Amino acid sequence: MGDTHLTFRKWRRNGAPPRHRSLWVDEALEREGTAESNRLRDHIQADVAIVGGGLTGLWTAIRLKEADPGISVVVLEADRCGTGASGRNSGALGHYWSRLPVLVRYFGEADAVRLVMASTEAVDDTHRFISANGIECQARRGPSVWSTNSRSQIGAWEGVFRMADKLGIAPPYRRLSPQDLKDYFGDGPYHSGVSDDNATRLQPALLSRGLRRVAVAHGVAIYEETPVLDISGDERTLTVRAANGTVVCSNVVLAANAWMAHLAEFRRHVMVLSSDVVVTDPIPERLEDLGMRQRPGGVNSRQMLNYGGLTPEGRVYLGRGGGTIAYGARIGPEFDFSQKQAAEVEADFRFLYPELKDVPIARSWAGPIDRSTTGLPHFGQLQSDRRIHYAIGYTGHGLGASNIGGHVIAAKILGKRTEWSDIGDILNRAHNGYYPPEPIRFVAGKIVRAAVLRKEMGERNGRKPCVLDAQLSKLALATIPGGKRFGHDSVK
Repeated sequence: MGDTHLTFRKWRRNGAPPRHRSLWVDEALEREGTAESNRLRDHIQADVAIVGGGLTGLWTAIRLKEADPGISVVVLEADRCGTGASGRNSGALGHYWSRLPVLVRYFGEADAVRLVMASTEAVDDTHRFISANGIECQARRGPSVWSTNSRSQIGAWEGVFRMADKLGIAPPYRRLSPQDLKDYFGDGPYHSGVSDDNATRLQPALLSRGLRRVAVAHGVAIYEETPVLDISGDERTLTVRAANGTVVCSNVVLAANAWMAHLAEFRRHVMVLSSDVVVTDPIPERLEDLGMRQRPGGVNSRQMLNYGGLTPEGRVYLGRGGGTIAYGARIGPEFDFSQKQAAEVEADFRFLYPELKDVPIARSWAGPIDRSTTGLPHFGQLQSDRRIHYAIGYTGHGLGASNIGGHVIAAKILGKRTEWSDIGDILNRAHNGYYPPEPIRFVAGKIVRAAVLRKEMGERNGRKPCVLDAQLSKLALATIPGGKRFGHDSVK
């Protein structure tokens, strides 16, 4: 093992004004008052240093301490724990059922079923952990609808049902009748749908801050507002260097999500895009008057997928993936907020919630997505140094997958063979794909994104897309089952 050196880009704090920061993060930090962050200001030693204090980093720290209370673990977070992707997402704690046909194609029938069942167990495991540790994060179960909003999308889930029937397993989805759709969505533009009646939603930043509290109680040392500058190592140790201190350790975990996509071993396999969210003020009385208080959240079947729902206090929120495309994985201010993307998502909101056409948008924000060529995460070790473990490629579906990642990485560091380490090995078989180099990636991504947007807006308005847009859209990174990916995705 030769010398190791990784250099991180200079950290840029979220500079968005309050109206354009994640509402979930603001709510979580306000509950904690004005306590100052604990910053690293010394040179210390540990068994494991974790770069990134979001869900993956915190889950990994906790699983390490649960398995071996004597292990010393340090978490280094550039901002506050949970302020990155972990505190900007929709709060949908999901599974891999919608990807069943793709999983079979990649891994074969037996391992595809193992992955689906593991993803379901990760949801249940999160619920048990939240309950056992008293984490108040608005966790709730209820229906979540996978819908179609144009006739061209009808049947998006049929591949899942056919594959599940072939495998002799029952998917968690219930087909909705026209009356069901009317009861749920009134006269909104919903042509068909299936419901997962036991889906989970929660406030993700509150979960992140709750995990931070539990990690500290387990003896994990957490240093916030401590951006990492570089990681170096020789045959004996690794050194993680921050501005005012260092950590000398035996193992490192890279858990910085899209903020590490520029590193050499990731840049060919991960593309950074934004997900953008808009949300209203609480309007519980209005929702009651309209009969919308129990309206389920969910996703639609677009390639530029919409997701959303209602909060317990009666806010309505909507997001959309595939917004801003990063050049060279550079995360600029538009990944905190983009006026252009927010306006497009608001237009989606007005289309999907016609009853709320006069309700103003109160907050809007953005966040980066570390999108893999397969749409599946990768939990591995750097080829250049096997002591450096990582989780990347969540593709906007990281709330449940980060729980899996914590189990997988902890088992790998401790040298234990578990069901979770096997799940990590299965997932890693799908990650030999790549994206084109820059500037081809950026230019092609912009062209394809524009074609997808024209195609979907035309279909929304009942128009048949032009042949060129239809063909270009096939190259897009689809999030629906069976979608094509912009990049090579063969599996060895």
